[in-house]
Amino acid sequence: MGSKAEETKAVKKPLMTSRQIGLAAAFGAAAFAFRASGLVITLAPPLVIDLGALMPCLAGMAGGPIVGIIAGIARGIPSGLPQVDLILQPVKGIYWAYVYKYVILRIKDVKLRWPLFWIITWLLCFFVESPLFVFANSLLGFYPFFPTWPFTLGWYSALYGIYEAVIFSAIIAALPSVFGWKEGKAPW
Repeated sequence: MGSKAEETKAVKKPLMTSRQIGLAAAFGAAAFAFRASGLVITLAPPLVIDLGALMPCLAGMAGGPIVGIIAGIARGIPSGLPQVDLILQPVKGIYWAYVYKYVILRIKDVKLRWPLFWIITWLLCFFVESPLFVFANSLLGFYPFFPTWPFTLGWYSALYGIYEAVIFSAIIAALPSVFGWKEGKAPW
C-alpha cells in the first residue's frame, strides 16, 4: 500500500485538453487547406489575402497559444514563402491568444467590446503583423526599402486590417461559445 503522501500527489495537467487538440486539428486543417488550395486574392506579390492566414489568430483566440502555434505551422507549410510563414504565422497565434484573453475579453460591456475589438484588430494588423512580415520579406530581398512600408504597402495593411476585423467578427458572432465571447472569458 502507498503512503498518504503518494495518494495526495498532484495529478499533472496535460499540455493540451481534448478540446484544444480538436481546435488545433480543425483550425490547422482549415489553415492548410485554404492556403494549399490557392484560393487567394493577390494584391501586391507576394502578399495575398486568404482565409488561411486568419486561422492561427482565430485558433489562438479559441484555444490558446499552443493551438495558435499548431495552426500557424499548418498555415506555413503550403505557403509560397515558407521561410517567412513557418516562423511568423505561429507568432500570430501566440500574440492573438494573449491579446484576446488579456485585453479584448477584459472589456465587460459587449457593446463596447465590439468596436474596441475592431480597432485593436486593425491596429495589430497595421502596426504589428504588417511590419513583421514586411521586415521578414525585406530580409529575403522582396522589399528593399523596409522603412518605407507605410507608404509603399500601407494601403495593403489598412485594407487587410479591415478584412481581418470583418472576418473575425463574423466567425466570433457565429460561434460565440467557441471563443468565450458572451462570458467574457477565454475558454482555454
